[in-house]
Amino acid sequence: MYRLLIADDEALEREGLELMIRHIFPDGFEFLHAENGRKAIQLAEEHRPDIIFMDIKMPGIQGLEAVRQILTKLPSAQIVMITAHDYFSYAKEGLLLGVRDYLLKPARRDEVADVLKQLMAVIQEEKRRRNEQLELQEKLAHLLPLAENELTMMLMLEHMQDLELEQVAGLLELQWAKGYAMVLSFPRHSSSAWEEFQQGKREIYEAVKQFARAGLGCLSGPLIGHQLALFIPLPPGRTGYSQRVSSMDWGERLRSLMEQRFGLPVSIGIGSIREGWDGLSRSYREAVRVCADHHDSFSVHHYDDIIQSSGQTAVSLDEEKRLLDALLQRSKQEAVERFGILYAAFEQGGGRPLPEVRGEVTGLLLFLARGVHSAAGAEILASLHTAEDPISLRLSAESWLERLIHNLEQEQEHNRSHVHQRALLYISQKYKEDISMEQTAEYVNLSPHYFSKLFRQHAGETFIDYITRLRINEAKRLIAGDQLNLKEICYEVGYKDPNYFSRVFKKAAGMTPSEFRQQHEKQGPC
Repeated sequence: MYRLLIADDEALEREGLELMIRHIFPDGFEFLHAENGRKAIQLAEEHRPDIIFMDIKMPGIQGLEAVRQILTKLPSAQIVMITAHDYFSYAKEGLLLGVRDYLLKPARRDEVADVLKQLMAVIQEEKRRRNEQLELQEKLAHLLPLAENELTMMLMLEHMQDLELEQVAGLLELQWAKGYAMVLSFPRHSSSAWEEFQQGKREIYEAVKQFARAGLGCLSGPLIGHQLALFIPLPPGRTGYSQRVSSMDWGERLRSLMEQRFGLPVSIGIGSIREGWDGLSRSYREAVRVCADHHDSFSVHHYDDIIQSSGQTAVSLDEEKRLLDALLQRSKQEAVERFGILYAAFEQGGGRPLPEVRGEVTGLLLFLARGVHSAAGAEILASLHTAEDPISLRLSAESWLERLIHNLEQEQEHNRSHVHQRALLYISQKYKEDISMEQTAEYVNLSPHYFSKLFRQHAGETFIDYITRLRINEAKRLIAGDQLNLKEICYEVGYKDPNYFSRVFKKAAGMTPSEFRQQHEKQGPC
């Protein structure tokens, strides 16, 4: 049922319209009556009618002014102006205001019916669109937390494709120029504390997420093992140093929240302010590196403070890149040696606590996994967190180096095999034509020199020998078929010169094509 407001200073006009509409649409409308513009505005604001029939000429507030005020508060209202011929110019002005239609007095039954049918169709369409919009919003509300998880996992595991990352960030309407990461590490050294953390894991996660998001407008990553990551945008106008102080203050607030509400100690690491998504990923690695879970007197650690203090130095990015290059070249010995150099720097002569070294190693391996396009970041996090002593940590890390190299070798072999299969398929389709190695190399998008080496490695013979073998075998089949003469067979299998064909055939089969045919005829049935 629709709600219809009839505004006219003539009671007979209002009652006549209502009676007419009730006959046309029985039980289709609930009616409201207004004798002037002021009353029409009041009823519209109070009852929010779907359709309004508004007379232009009324005492007090005129019809057009009433329309202006009503549409301000009720823009979805469908308004029809009712006017005599003398006021038609006013009706046209109403159309500019957003009035849907007009009726001339006295309105005929068919005109009223047509106008109402059109307006009901408009209302139904708007309701349908609104329902679709609400359904989309509901789906989006369920999707956004998943998108946030996906984006934070990309940043944490450093397994990013630029286009995919930008799409997820666009879905979340994020446009960050700079930001930093904060990592919360919960207790693992006590079995009772770890059990308590596991039992309240969901509640702890929600508490951190709500508290941090309200004050920092940040992204919250999932709880992985005993750590939770936050990615925080840099507020406008903040300098690096003032933001460092502010981030330390927020770290203390989170630490206090965990201790007061859950009775849990927590260690917090904070990374440097970085630009772009790659920078945020780097900041996360820094936060992991300084986020130790031994809970000393300083439970909140900032990477910049640690690096600029006298006790530690930053590991050179060039050293990390050299290690990555060794992995990409599948040089196991060099990779292990370079890792040993970095590991010694992490340990600082054995003076650093294991959790700090674990954080350094974890950050390094996540960087390497991304560099070789491995999706093993989550496994790396889980396996390194179980290492309880320096020896097992180093062995686990070196095992991961071997796995990354092995995966690269397998991928390379798969790619080579795939290229070889594509080449064989192309040759099988083209070997009867004037095919060349250069053409085939171009088809599989390799240089001729590299393709020649790869083909011989997989096929066990040169490209020319392989083509020749295919052609001679096909020539033998055709000669045995005894349907074509030798000259026709020569052209059929890809040779242009019968004499050259004969020489190649003899070299491959030990006899000329004629001799082969004669021998085949002698062996055939009498």
